[in-house]
Amino acid sequence: MEITYIIQKSKRRSISVSVLPDNRVLVKAPFGMTERNVQEFLLSKKSWIIRQIHKQNSQNEKAQELGLLSDDDIKKIRKQAKKIIPERVAYWAEKIGVTYGKITIRLQSTRWGSCAANGNLNFNCLLMLVPQEILDSVVVHELCHRRHMNHSREFYEEISKVFPDYPRCDKWLKENGGIYMKRVSGRS
Repeated sequence: MEITYIIQKSKRRSISVSVLPDNRVLVKAPFGMTERNVQEFLLSKKSWIIRQIHKQNSQNEKAQELGLLSDDDIKKIRKQAKKIIPERVAYWAEKIGVTYGKITIRLQSTRWGSCAANGNLNFNCLLMLVPQEILDSVVVHELCHRRHMNHSREFYEEISKVFPDYPRCDKWLKENGGIYMKRVSGRS
């Protein structure tokens, strides 16, 4: 398999690799790193890169099978999300015992949710397409950031107190979430 890669150099300290939607590989590297060092790094990550490309191609096929979402579909999904997600946030916030700020619902291409330091929450409207326990796992994850603004052991312990099924839901989202996001990527 031939792999095309792009090198993006900046004032960073470490090197990282990611696979772009078109299957090109993006390497982010420090300014001083040589081409040879980048190639050695890529070689060490080759099996991971190939797995990611295969996973991405499989997700593209499954997204095509489910059907790409039209603008009308997205409007309906957004409307539904603006009703349901705040209800789920209120429910889980009470169970966890935390407060939150404004809730924003967006169509996002890489994130399911986020929590700002001021307590404002953002959620992807595409959560309406996944099973409710997966939606709830994302809501609980973001609300637990109200106690721990990191991904520490304590943060995950907080989640498991109220949502013991979180690891299974998180795994499901990592394996299947890309399919739902790719249902949007083909739109014009």
